[in-house]
Parts: sequence; C-alpha cells; structure tokens
Amino acid sequence: MGWFWDDSNGKNDPTKNLDPSLKDYLEKETPAKYTPTTAISSEPPSQPSQKGSSASQPSSTTSNTQQSKPAVPSASLFPDGRYAHIWKDYKPLEEIEGPSISPAEKVVDQFKQRKSVLNKAALENCSEEHMLLTTCFQNGDLGDKMRARITMCRDENRKFSRCYTIQAKFLQALGYGSDFEWDSDKQEQVQMHADKLYHQMLDYEKRVEEAKAAGQQPPPPQSLFNPNFKPAPKPTTEQSETSTSSSSDALEIPGVDQVPQGVKFQKPLKDLTPHERELEIQVVKQKMQQQQVYYREVSGMLNAEDLAKEKRRQKFAGWFGETVGNWLA
Repeated sequence: MGWFWDDSNGKNDPTKNLDPSLKDYLEKETPAKYTPTTAISSEPPSQPSQKGSSASQPSSTTSNTQQSKPAVPSASLFPDGRYAHIWKDYKPLEEIEGPSISPAEKVVDQFKQRKSVLNKAALENCSEEHMLLTTCFQNGDLGDKMRARITMCRDENRKFSRCYTIQAKFLQALGYGSDFEWDSDKQEQVQMHADKLYHQMLDYEKRVEEAKAAGQQPPPPQSLFNPNFKPAPKPTTEQSETSTSSSSDALEIPGVDQVPQGVKFQKPLKDLTPHERELEIQVVKQKMQQQQVYYREVSGMLNAEDLAKEKRRQKFAGWFGETVGNWLA
C-alpha cells in the first residue's frame, strides 16, 4: 500500500517492481480490486487480456453476493438486511385500508362487496349440488349425454337452483357480510350456520312427504331461527269468526307472530312452505336493520348537507326573494 504523501508519478509505489504474475495473484486474493497509483494519468494504459479476465472474477463474486442477500424493504427499520424475510410482507395501514373515503362511498362499497360475498358463500355451500349438476352433463355414455341435453338435467338443475337461492337468503337473514369490518372467523361461522339451517329445512320437508305418503298428520314445523319460540294460542271458533285479521296472518309461520305491515314479498306467502315464509320475513327484518346501520353511517353527512342547503337558501332568499332563493338552493 502506498503512503499518503505519494507523488502523482508513482515513484514510491511498492508494487511497481513486483513480478506481473505476483501482482495478478495479489489482485485475485484481495477483496477489493487494487488500483495502483500509476493508473492515474491523462491516458489510461491498455491492460492485458489476462489481467482483465482475472479482475472480472472479484466483481462477479461481489454481484453474486449482492444477489444472494435479500432485498431490504423500504419500510424496514434495519437497513443492513436483518429480518428482511419478515418485513417483505409488510403493508402500511394506508395500503390495507385504502384511501380515506366518504361515508356515502363507504356504504355503497359495502353494499357491492356484500352482494359479491353472499353469492360466493352460497356457491360454496351448494358445491355438492353443483358437482352433481356438472356430472350429469359430462359423465355417462352417449345416450346419457343426449338425455341430459334434452332434459337439461332437470332434477339436478332444480336442486342446485333452489339450494343457491335459499342459501343466499339464509346468509342474508343471518347478517353475513353486513359488518363494515370483515372478521373471517365470524363470517365462516355464519356461513356454516346457514348451511345447517338449510339442511334442517330439507329434513323437515322430507319428513312431511313421508308422513303424507303414510297417510299420517305432518309434524308441526319448528322455528329455524328461534327453536325456543312458543307460538301464541290459536283463537277459538268464535274469535276466528269475529276476527278481522288478513289471510296472511292465518298462515302457519314458525317463529313469527305477526307479518310486518306494508311489506311486499316476491312470492305470495301462501305459495311457500312454512320455513320459507319464516325465511322471507327474517330477510325483511335483516334488511331493515341494515338500512338503519347504513343510515347511521351517512347521517352526519346528510345533516351537514341539509345545514349547508339551508344556509344557501337563506342567503339567496335575502338577495332574490323567497321563491327564487328556494329554487337556487
């Protein structure tokens, strides 16, 4: 190594008199490439091909070492690369929650996401019925496939369609995906409970069919959502004659004493099974609860808009009169 007071001509360079092969060996064994002071000149000297090839080996080794080291994430608190395997999956809170949005946008986004997760969960709960439908179209000999094409696998298609529709309603009635903060464990429990209630409904319908086939009285339906529910005592004959209740109140609906007023159902309740009637009413109740939650989220914004509109109305009314002010506001 040269001294700090070496001149620019390299007179005191300790390596200038070494054998060239020894100098090449020193460059190979040195971690960093040694640049002699004689290389600093107005015109860079031409280097032998052997020397250039030997000098490329340390640089390639250094690049391989850099590639082997894990990249340090920008958020890491250790620039030297410690715990890089932990920090590589780090995401800041802004990236997880997304940019700040208004309450109205939050409600709309929640509504869209809930519809998507409801459909996905219903398909997962009906995976067995969907597999049977797919098998009906794909498996079998040529005759079976022709019959499947002609009948469109009527029975399998009917079972899958009903499963998907009813499962989606059970999920909705139980509040699946209604929270603004997603809890995987909670939502999975709700999904499993919805599937359990659906199969309880199918078991009851099967027992009713068996009782009718045997000429026996069908068993009374039990509420799926409230098994401990005790229905009100049935009115006597005289009370039934003097009662002015509607025909929907006389329907057998387990777990429900009274049908919500002013609610229109997609199908008349008289065309549904007792458990389907209970399910429809539970869906309506859950929709009402969800609307209240949505309104609480946007109520502050709506009140602020109403206040701003009232201020504009008063200002315009002072300038142009009451009629024009109300119209401009």
